[in-house]
Amino acid sequence: MIQILVSCNDVDRYPAMVDPTDQVDGFVRPWFDLGTVQRIAEDTQANAERHGHGSYDTVHVLTGDVSGRAHAVVLNICWMHLGGKYHEQAAEIVQPNEDGRYDIGGHGWGWYALSDDLSPLIPFEPDAS
Repeated sequence: MIQILVSCNDVDRYPAMVDPTDQVDGFVRPWFDLGTVQRIAEDTQANAERHGHGSYDTVHVLTGDVSGRAHAVVLNICWMHLGGKYHEQAAEIVQPNEDGRYDIGGHGWGWYALSDDLSPLIPFEPDAS
C-alpha cells in the first residue's frame, strides 16, 4: 500500500492508502482513515444540498458508545437508487479493513491518484508520482 492524494471530481482531494495493483481501467481503490471519511461525508452532503441528491451519493458517519467503547458506522447512500428497481441497494454499510480504513465508493466512484503537481495519474504508476 502506498499513501497518495486521490480525487474523484477534480475538486476535492484526500489522502489515502492505495494498492497500485488494485486498479480498474486506471482508477484506484483508495482506503481512508476515519478522519478523512468524515471530511468526505461533509463534502458529499454539502454537494448534495447544493446540486441535488439525485446527482451525488452521500456518506454519513454515525458514532456512539457501546459499553464504554467508541464505535463508528459509515454509510454510503446512493440517492439515485431510491424509488427505482435498485432501491434495496441504496444504502451500504462500509466496513473498515483490518487497518481500520474504509474504501468509500470503491472502484465505482472513479477515484484517481494525483501527482505531486496534482495532475491525474490514470493509470496510477507509483514511479510517475
